[in-house]
Amino acid sequence: MTVLRYSLPKAEVNNDGFVKSPDAALRRILRHCSVRQVRLISQGLRALPAKLFTKPPIMANPSVGYCLPCRASLFLLLIFLVSFLGGCAHDPLQPVPVTDYRLSPEEALRAIDIRDSRKNFMKAVAQVIVNTEEGRYPLKLAILATKPASLRLEAIPIIGLPNFFLSIHNGIMKVYLPQNGEYHVGPATINNLKSFFPIELAVPDLVALLMGCRPAISSEQTILKGSAEGKFYRVDIMSRENHPLQSLWIDPTNLYLTRLDRFGKNGEKLLTVYFDEYLQDNDVSMPSRIRFQMPGRDERDISLRYDGATFAPLTNETERIFDLPVPEGVRTVILE
Repeated sequence: MTVLRYSLPKAEVNNDGFVKSPDAALRRILRHCSVRQVRLISQGLRALPAKLFTKPPIMANPSVGYCLPCRASLFLLLIFLVSFLGGCAHDPLQPVPVTDYRLSPEEALRAIDIRDSRKNFMKAVAQVIVNTEEGRYPLKLAILATKPASLRLEAIPIIGLPNFFLSIHNGIMKVYLPQNGEYHVGPATINNLKSFFPIELAVPDLVALLMGCRPAISSEQTILKGSAEGKFYRVDIMSRENHPLQSLWIDPTNLYLTRLDRFGKNGEKLLTVYFDEYLQDNDVSMPSRIRFQMPGRDERDISLRYDGATFAPLTNETERIFDLPVPEGVRTVILE
């Protein structure tokens, strides 16, 4: 059996024992999850245009009279042409982009929110690829999630037992690193989360996006604007000061959410999320591919492909899954 050996640069660690920068967090989780670095190879596809040419029939001089046999031949020719053209009518046609959806932004948001309200407890296994300036890092995660803010992640290595555990429940985050013999516990803040998972989001927002839903925004201080953009219906959620908060792209044929942009206080784009390849499970629509794009100085791209996501009602028994007890013989690190 061939054993893959690898090494990653060590993360800068402060004296308090945990990583604080997103880049260091990425290196930290990859190191603990036994992930090797590979090069990203991009491929291009070329499409060759094709055209269909037809030549109209040459008609005879209309001034010339026709005998009975000629008229019979002409009648048969007309029958042939009608049959031929009728067969051509079955060729597939290219869809024409729709520009008038007759849908208000309130109706669009209400439709996707009602559909997402059926998503209670999610169990999934995802193939994850993290792309940064330093390289491409694949890993496999087991994901348990329920709204509003309960999450459990377990890294699944190629060989051996899971070597990274993260749980968030009732506002408390717990992280167990078996290879280091460390157990971290503290409040589930954005800074604590990004120390172990390479994304800067509040826990409720991350849980919603992983479940294929839009993060909730209070509608009391917002303005909704709807418009057509290509073949999609776009909904912009603005503040009272006319600053963008969220932009959503919705497929009007099935009201699936296909893209979401998140903005900062000054209108700068913080995050773009794409939702693709929807599947159905127990009357619940779920994208099987979710891709996070984070621009800026720490630009990165995180894509998840679910091998299978299932939904079920949340019970007291399943709720206990989100707890991560302290193992024996490990060092406890308190997060602030």
